[in-house]
Amino acid sequence: MNDSDHDLSPNRGSCGGKPACSGESSVGPMDVPRREMDDLSSAATDRIHRFMAESTVRGGASPADVADLYTSQEIVDDDYATAYLDRRFVHGEVLADWRSFQDSLSAAYLDAQTGTSAETLLERMRRDEGHRRAQRSIFDDPDEDELLLLEGQTERLDGRDPLLTDLTGEARRAIERHIISEVLCYGVAPYKVMQLREGLRADGDERALQYLDLPFELGDRPTDWDGLRDLALMVRARLEGLGIDPSGAFSQADTMHPTVDASELLSLLDERDLGR
Repeated sequence: MNDSDHDLSPNRGSCGGKPACSGESSVGPMDVPRREMDDLSSAATDRIHRFMAESTVRGGASPADVADLYTSQEIVDDDYATAYLDRRFVHGEVLADWRSFQDSLSAAYLDAQTGTSAETLLERMRRDEGHRRAQRSIFDDPDEDELLLLEGQTERLDGRDPLLTDLTGEARRAIERHIISEVLCYGVAPYKVMQLREGLRADGDERALQYLDLPFELGDRPTDWDGLRDLALMVRARLEGLGIDPSGAFSQADTMHPTVDASELLSLLDERDLGR
């Protein structure tokens, strides 16, 4: 699912092409104030996020849904919210912050269990964001020596191929999660690999990208990749023997324990102790 799934072009509205019966306007796209979602009140932003989450779980939004959004109190009370929505729904702009949040929503929804509600989806988004912020807390800011060490761990290795233990903790955890999800979910969508690569590239982690090149570009899986994959295969076989869907079990464990290491996550699944 992507942003185009929720597109409501102006000619689909119920008032001469404008959504939510907002009336005619002579303001063109270039005259609209260039407000971003960060410029809106928290109430207006939350209302837009709820609209996007509801559209995601429903598979799209109707003109009535857009009308409800425009006329909601949170939007009406915000000086910039209507102009922001006009950029999206009247002028058809692909807003970068809208697209980014929609991509995250769609990814979370694809990983979620069938029947997940919009509120559950947003709660997962908030929880994941909280974990990301906690990892970057000001109280955990590394000193200069640690920064130099971290920078050294992101440089390409010369003379040998990197192992998982050569990577930063964040990169290692991300790649390990990918390895076990590929096994337990019977494969992953190609966009997941692209997301993983883009995240590492945004972090400037050349060493982690060098590691990913081994299986995906050179067709040569590292030994530690295969070792973790073998453990995941054993856990999958045990879950299948118990009549438990490995994909569903992984999704549940991943949601409940988003920060644990791969080995601990596999242990939780092997013991089927997801409530711990």
